[in-house]
Amino acid sequence: MFFNVMRYLLAGAFSKSIPLVKFLSQNLVDSTELVVYDGINKCRWNGGRINRDVYYNDGLIDYYYSKGVSIALTFSNHKIDLSDETGNHLLEKFHREGNALIIVNDDLRKYVREKFPKYDLIYSITGMGLLNIPLQDSDIAFYKDLESKYDWIVPRFEHIFDPRASELDSTKWEVMLNDTCVWGCKHWDAHFKAIADENTAGRPYSREVEECWLPKFNPDRDSKYEEMDIEPPAMRKLREMGVSSFKITGREMKDDEYYGELIRFVKRSLE
Repeated sequence: MFFNVMRYLLAGAFSKSIPLVKFLSQNLVDSTELVVYDGINKCRWNGGRINRDVYYNDGLIDYYYSKGVSIALTFSNHKIDLSDETGNHLLEKFHREGNALIIVNDDLRKYVREKFPKYDLIYSITGMGLLNIPLQDSDIAFYKDLESKYDWIVPRFEHIFDPRASELDSTKWEVMLNDTCVWGCKHWDAHFKAIADENTAGRPYSREVEECWLPKFNPDRDSKYEEMDIEPPAMRKLREMGVSSFKITGREMKDDEYYGELIRFVKRSLE
């Protein structure tokens, strides 16, 4: 039996509002914490995805709050200028209990803890690029350091069922259910740092960088699986481990496809 309340983070707070509103209107996950996340306003602090034209809408924000849904911002750029006006405006705008920031930069973590203490802080999966597979002593130490600093941690898929994961506090994990990256990707760190560099420089969207097909990358040669996908048996095992927070991505999908993804993975988690 599971006693922990389920928590879902759903991509596309503003870029995928149509399928999200359709999903939320059905009340499929009562008594569950819901958070929607996005990178908005072409902020140079954004990471994980190349900046594009995504802007917040006050009416939509009020709708989310009326449904008890929180909002997270994807400030997961490795490079952060704390004086950035857009970043600070967004920190002020969304500073509210229950809202969250997805980050990796330690200066930003300290800044937010001091100036904007209402935010939950989530350590992004984009910061896991240099860890080993399987887990080594140095990786365990890295995770334990994060446990002392962050409210939630998004672990790499390859680590969640690693034998040494039992040494970690899995109750702080936020597990991605439909990670589209490849198993053991050797270009992980280079990929996310390339995206960070694009956003820091304010360059326009580049699919070549976004999709991570970096030079000399061959998914058939460099990976065991083409993508990661959590099936119901694995979900039950995670719940038994104390994991209660799950993340669903889909900002690159068409609206109908993403709506189907939401329904599919929420149903899996309840089986």
